[in-house]
Amino acid sequence: MKISRLYLKIFLAFVLVLMISEFTVIWIIHSGWGGSPRMKRTEGQLMTVKNLTEMEMDLNQLSAGKEREKLTPILKALSDSFHANVWITGPYSEVIASSEEKIPDLTLHLEDDPIKTPEGAYIYKERSKGMKSIYGTYVSKRPDGYPFTYHIFHPWSRFEEEIWFLRGQILITILAAIFLLPVALRIIRPIKELTEKAAKLGQGDLTQRVEVRGKDEVAELAKTFNHMARSLEKIIKSSRELTANVSHELRSPLARMRISLEMIRERINDKKTDQCEVFISGMQSEIAHMDMLIGKIIEFSKLNMQKDPPMEDSIDLNLLITELLDQYQPTADQNNFEIKTDLVGIKITDCNQNGIRVILDNVLGNAFKYTEQSGTIMIELRANKDIEQRNEAVISVTNTHDPIPEDDLKEIFNPFHRLKGHDTPGYGLGLAAAQKIAYMHGGLIQAKNTCEGFTATVTLPIAKA
Repeated sequence: MKISRLYLKIFLAFVLVLMISEFTVIWIIHSGWGGSPRMKRTEGQLMTVKNLTEMEMDLNQLSAGKEREKLTPILKALSDSFHANVWITGPYSEVIASSEEKIPDLTLHLEDDPIKTPEGAYIYKERSKGMKSIYGTYVSKRPDGYPFTYHIFHPWSRFEEEIWFLRGQILITILAAIFLLPVALRIIRPIKELTEKAAKLGQGDLTQRVEVRGKDEVAELAKTFNHMARSLEKIIKSSRELTANVSHELRSPLARMRISLEMIRERINDKKTDQCEVFISGMQSEIAHMDMLIGKIIEFSKLNMQKDPPMEDSIDLNLLITELLDQYQPTADQNNFEIKTDLVGIKITDCNQNGIRVILDNVLGNAFKYTEQSGTIMIELRANKDIEQRNEAVISVTNTHDPIPEDDLKEIFNPFHRLKGHDTPGYGLGLAAAQKIAYMHGGLIQAKNTCEGFTATVTLPIAKA
């Protein structure tokens, strides 16, 4: 099994933290040497040697000649137990008894000041030639008139606690290496999946999505990836549809211009130029149509590319709708339309005034364009609350019209889509642009057939949440 770099980073970070922790513990122990467990243990061992020695002397009433013989086995046993050199000296530094034949050289230890324990023992420590050691001494008051001094010497390397501590650290490191592997794999697996999906996405497969597990940072990354993939798919799909629709829209006027050009060429060859003016006028009309179409396409494409406009305006929807209806009044009079309104005073904030005007102008313009002669147009403005109890403004525009097929209702907000059976001039971009601007405001436009005709409903938040 190949070990990933992420696993190595996690493991090395763990080892680094372990080492820092260990050095910190050692520093704390050394900085507080007077209260360290090592110093207290040395003191306790000295007291043990003193107490056992005095007990032996009291039980056996040892004379000066018998002290070495009786105390040496005790000191050797204690030496084996403590893993240290133990000896007793008299008031003139003469050796009374010793666990070893040779007394350690304590010259270096005695150069520094000792630590005095609560029991009255003196503890020295020394570091020399890569070795560390502790020397402890205690001056007793017994025997009376000839007090003993008890000594203990610990080479640092013989401290089993330190050895076991080091072994424990090594064991923890090994166990961490073992147990961190499944943890690292659990972290790495979704990241690897993300990498594979991103690679396929880069190769053009826009359907790639990853499964979101949990609520941690990796899950947030997966959500962000899915959102990015959906946005890319939508943008590229829109771009492809736009390209196809633009190609379709431009092909017809180009074909008519090509026919007109051929007819002009024939008239020139036949020296019948008197009829060329008609074809030239037709070509000019087609060029003007294409110019307007390209302008609309550029304007619509900017909605996909530009950032959301500043949302800093406040608008009275009642006044805006009334103003737009006044502009359409000549059309209503000419076609004998009946206009019905049910408007309440609603003011929306945190919006873009020009964007809201474009939305309402396109929706109302569509109603006036596709209403039958002597038909009725009804405009309603009301306040509502969404499922999250947020205030929203609802504008419903209904015009008399035959029911629109369900397929057309689904496609009506797509660019260049126009209702079948209508020869009304237009480019099929108005409702698509209005829908995009509504999305920018956190709103929505919906279309449906009603008993009164065709209804377009615009929903806009009254204020930011």
